[in-house]
Amino acid sequence: MDNKKLGLIIIGISMVFSLFLWGFNNQINQLKIDSCACADTCDASHEPPFIVHGGIAVVFATLSLGVYLLFFERSHQTLLKKLKQEASLKSKEAKFHLILMGLNEDEKRVLTAIKEQDGITQHTLGIRTNLHKSKLSIILGILEQKGLIKKEKKGKTNQLFLRIKL
Repeated sequence: MDNKKLGLIIIGISMVFSLFLWGFNNQINQLKIDSCACADTCDASHEPPFIVHGGIAVVFATLSLGVYLLFFERSHQTLLKKLKQEASLKSKEAKFHLILMGLNEDEKRVLTAIKEQDGITQHTLGIRTNLHKSKLSIILGILEQKGLIKKEKKGKTNQLFLRIKL
């Protein structure tokens, strides 16, 4: 159930309970007044009984809970979204780590660099990974055969993208 709806329901319940409490207090006061009218000496005070004080505390607590649920739902939703995003990110990282386990060190470096900067040029990738052009070209061919990356021609160089969806 939505927190706003639950908050409104709880506020409604506390209002109904406060009306019952008010009626109960009025009945007790009326009984005290009637008992004083019959007796010669009146010892009844007009102080509400202990049960009324307890009822007021319960009404205040339920009203506070209802207001909290009504107005502070956003903070919970934001927290839940953040937790889901973190879980998704961890899941993506775990998937990527599993993919890396099947590759050698040079292939891992190349694939990690492409993941960090999707659309990186082959020249920039060579500088970043510190691999010679010919070795980098061989590694990129292997990764493309495995279906992990895709090359797109951009002028005289290639742009490299991850083909795998994480």
